[in-house]
Amino acid sequence: MPLQSAHVFASHIGHTGKTTLSFQTSCAYAKAHPDQKVLLMDLAEEGDLTKRLLGGVDSARDKAEQLFGGVFKLLQAAESGRSGLTSWLWSSEFKIEEHAEPMHQHNPELPSNIYLISSGAWPRSESPMADVARRNLCQRITQTLEQSSDTWKLFCDTDGDRRPSPFTMLGYGLCSHAIVPLHLNKGDLDRTETMLGVMHELRKSGEIQTQVQLIVWNFVQMTSNAPCEYKGLKLLFTPTKVNMDILDSVNARLFKNAQELTGLFAYSATSEADFIKNSTCVLKHFPDTVLKPSEECGLPIAMMVDKLTDEKGKTRKTLTFTSGDVKYTTQDETIGGVLSGIEDLEKRLEALSLGSSAGGGGYAGS
Repeated sequence: MPLQSAHVFASHIGHTGKTTLSFQTSCAYAKAHPDQKVLLMDLAEEGDLTKRLLGGVDSARDKAEQLFGGVFKLLQAAESGRSGLTSWLWSSEFKIEEHAEPMHQHNPELPSNIYLISSGAWPRSESPMADVARRNLCQRITQTLEQSSDTWKLFCDTDGDRRPSPFTMLGYGLCSHAIVPLHLNKGDLDRTETMLGVMHELRKSGEIQTQVQLIVWNFVQMTSNAPCEYKGLKLLFTPTKVNMDILDSVNARLFKNAQELTGLFAYSATSEADFIKNSTCVLKHFPDTVLKPSEECGLPIAMMVDKLTDEKGKTRKTLTFTSGDVKYTTQDETIGGVLSGIEDLEKRLEALSLGSSAGGGGYAGS
């Protein structure tokens, strides 16, 4: 069966929503596609995605040690053998399932088809892998997924590094598409223009093939939950006027970048409106009463919504969650509003990747 698609969440900047969207989108995808296996590779230093998958920071303290370092064990093994590759890596017996941890057994709140290979909180060296070793490792992992009897979907989470770290490069090498979350401001865009330029140079040199599928404008303030249309892009809410004005400004700059950095964006836009509609996404600011208990309790919002119906089939209007000594109470409409944005993003990732050569293999050549 094919590797369905491979997406890396990447940004030059920390705290833009990479890990949040990796966690929420991958779980929404897994729930929507129970017939597929969803592999998450946590390539961030602190393993924040891993902690969410383990049930939140408090729960992860007792479980993380056995899971952290899976990526490093793969890398160490890949570099220790002849020509930088071990015989087991290239053996016909190599199976990704042997290195990917099924997460439902650690956190029953997750979909049962979520698997993890983690990096975080593990002694690490920032020395880059040799190019050939990294390419071969990416090629082998991708090949194994593509040759599996199961259908796989791959998501990679990365750090907010100024220049691609060795592990962000690994994410690029595995994923054909990048999702770039940003705060809606010119400062974040300014730094991201540097990142886009770096990615373009890496593509020109043949180091990667990764294309940017979506720029996600995150944490956008709204005036109401009423849907609206913005330059052909259907939004599930109505942003404030000042946020609309900022969108106009930053999207005009992004479209100019897309024209100059030929081939970097997956969708070849013919106009600014065409670019906005196909290469950008706008997500409202997620309320703390939904997002914080979701991440602190390791309960994806896609699964949280199921708790609105009790064992007898009766619908609940409110839910209360406890995280340590903090209680969160939220409304059904609030949960549904957040989930609709996540599901919209998940469907957009799926739509383009299914319409293209969707697999991984972000490196050009072997």
